[in-house]
Amino acid sequence: MDGILVLLKPPGMTSHDVVNLARRQLGEKRIGHTGTLDPGAAGILVLCVGNATRLIPYMEDHVKAYRAELWFGKSTDTQDAGGEVVTEDRKFCFSDEDLLEAFDTFRGEIEQIPPMVSALKHQGQRLYELARQGKTVERRPRRVRILDFTLVKGWRRGQWRFGDTILFDVVCSKGTYIRTLCQDLGEHLRVPSHMSFLIRTRVGPWSLRDALTLEELMVRGEQIEVEAEVSTLPNTPVLIPMDRGVGHLPGAVLHSAAAKRISSGGWVPVEEVEKWLAPVDIDVVASVGEDPSSQNLLRIYDDQGRFLGIGRNPQGRGRGVLQPARLFPSVLE
Repeated sequence: MDGILVLLKPPGMTSHDVVNLARRQLGEKRIGHTGTLDPGAAGILVLCVGNATRLIPYMEDHVKAYRAELWFGKSTDTQDAGGEVVTEDRKFCFSDEDLLEAFDTFRGEIEQIPPMVSALKHQGQRLYELARQGKTVERRPRRVRILDFTLVKGWRRGQWRFGDTILFDVVCSKGTYIRTLCQDLGEHLRVPSHMSFLIRTRVGPWSLRDALTLEELMVRGEQIEVEAEVSTLPNTPVLIPMDRGVGHLPGAVLHSAAAKRISSGGWVPVEEVEKWLAPVDIDVVASVGEDPSSQNLLRIYDDQGRFLGIGRNPQGRGRGVLQPARLFPSVLE
C-alpha cells in the first residue's frame, strides 16, 4: 500500500497520535507525516504511506496556509491560549493604520526564534520536553518566508483595546511558527498578545476539501484504495498516488530498458529520455535559501506510466545523464 493520505487533524491530538491511528486502520507500519501540527491546532496533516515515506524529504518545502486568531492584551509562556499568562496590559491603544503597518512588516523573509514548546531538539531532547521541566534554553533565530499575510474582512475597529481579536490568513514556508508570529506582531505594536486559535488550511497542493476526517478513516479504513483503481464503494477514502506529492518537480519518461537500468543504480544518457514532463504544480513550494529547482531533481516514469521515484539531472536543462536519487526498484518487479 503506497500513497498519500490527507487527514483533518482535530485539536487535542498530536501528529504522532494521528500517525499511530492510521497505522492501525491501514495495517501499515510505514507511515510518516510531512510536517507536524501542534496538539491544540486543527487542520491538514499529510501522511505518506508505504514507499511514499521515502518521498518525505522532497515534500518538506511544501507551502502551508493557516487561519489563526490573535488575542491582544495578554502574552503567555506558550504563546497560545493554553499557557500561563506572562504579561497583561489593559491600557494600550493602537489604530487600524498601526495594525496594517505591522502586517506589512512581517511579509517576506523574516527571522523567528522557535518557541520552547516546539518539537525542535536541543542536545537530543525536544524543546517541549525541556519546557515541561521548567527549563529554557537559548534558541537561534531561523529565517522563514511569509508569502501572504492577510486580515480577514470585518477587522476594522478604529481603535484597538484590551481583549480585541483578529482573524488572519497566512501562507508561509516550512518551519514558520504561527504562535510566534502572533507574539512578534504584538511586540511590534508594543502590546502583549497570543494565538488563541489555529487551523491549517493548506499543505502543498491539498486544501481542506481534500482532507478526510478521522471518523471517515476509522469507518472505512480497510476499504481504502489507490485513486487510480476503480472503487465499487461510494465515498470510499482513497490514497492519492504518491507522485502527486512531488508534482512540483519536472519529470522524465524512460523506455523499459532505460527504466530498469536507472532503477538498478545505473546512469541513463538524456538522449534515451522518451519524453520530458513539465511540473504539475508550480506554486506549492516555498523555500528559504536554496531553491529546490536548483537541485535538478526529476520525477521518473517508465513508458507504461509507472512512477519509479526521484532521479537527478546534474547538468540540468536536459543535458548529460540522469542519475538515481531515490527510486523504487520493486515497481518494475
